[in-house]
Amino acid sequence: MHKHLNSRIVVTVAILMLSSIALAQHSNQVEETKIESLISKKISMDKEGKFKDRYTIQLFYGEIEGAKKIEAKYKASPMTWESNLEYEAPNFKLWVGSYRNKLEAERALIEIKKEFPNAFILKP
Repeated sequence: MHKHLNSRIVVTVAILMLSSIALAQHSNQVEETKIESLISKKISMDKEGKFKDRYTIQLFYGEIEGAKKIEAKYKASPMTWESNLEYEAPNFKLWVGSYRNKLEAERALIEIKKEFPNAFILKP
């Protein structure tokens, strides 16, 4: 009888261990999915320039007509950095890009200055 009881205990313990392993694996998969989702969201926000601690490059500061003229020239250029037309009373600013560090901004500035020689880097 003890042998039968011992084998039932062993089987029960084995089943419990296997089910806990299965649950742990499911939990890891859920956490991996959440982590992947958060990483992709961060990358997306990065590309959209949602972080305010980034460097940017200013192409223009002045009246709306001048800002729109420079913006049209920039959009017609082969450059692909996102541009933003911002209003700060009484003038408009045209900003380009969102760079994580000054080195990235300086590399972009070299290219941008070929078409827009008055461009400069703004600190976060």
